[in-house]
Amino acid sequence: MKQAEQLINHLKQQRWQIRCVESCTAGGLTAAIGAIPGASEVLDRSWVTYSNQAKHEEVHVPLETLETFGAVSQEVVTAMVNGAVQGCIQHTLVLAISGIAGPSGGTKDKPVGTVWIGLKTPNKEATAQCFHFQGSRQDVQQQAIKAALTMPLQA
Repeated sequence: MKQAEQLINHLKQQRWQIRCVESCTAGGLTAAIGAIPGASEVLDRSWVTYSNQAKHEEVHVPLETLETFGAVSQEVVTAMVNGAVQGCIQHTLVLAISGIAGPSGGTKDKPVGTVWIGLKTPNKEATAQCFHFQGSRQDVQQQAIKAALTMPLQA
């Protein structure tokens, strides 16, 4: 995937490593990065935190945040990136994805295709962006992965 190669080159130039926290993409983001030669120079670790309990236990998302805002929210992906960066070296970029890939699970307020992506770079506070993707479950997942791979290049 072209975006993964571009991200790896960017990370190498910055001398940063990357950590990923994924929900609806179920490891697809990390797999896209890991498929590129040279990934071992920048890929530190990753979590698939599909359940709320996993988000809480693995990357310390407060249960109150999950209950108040829901897993698919700006507050949760921001907490995911902030939790994943704890205890790491200074030069670490974190991406987090949480969304509703479908075909079910959507609501009026958060329809299928709603995906939040969080980003934390070593020199900036965590940010999050909401996307509304269309298509099948796999389409939504692939679009989320591509969006996540390009976010650090636009930051």
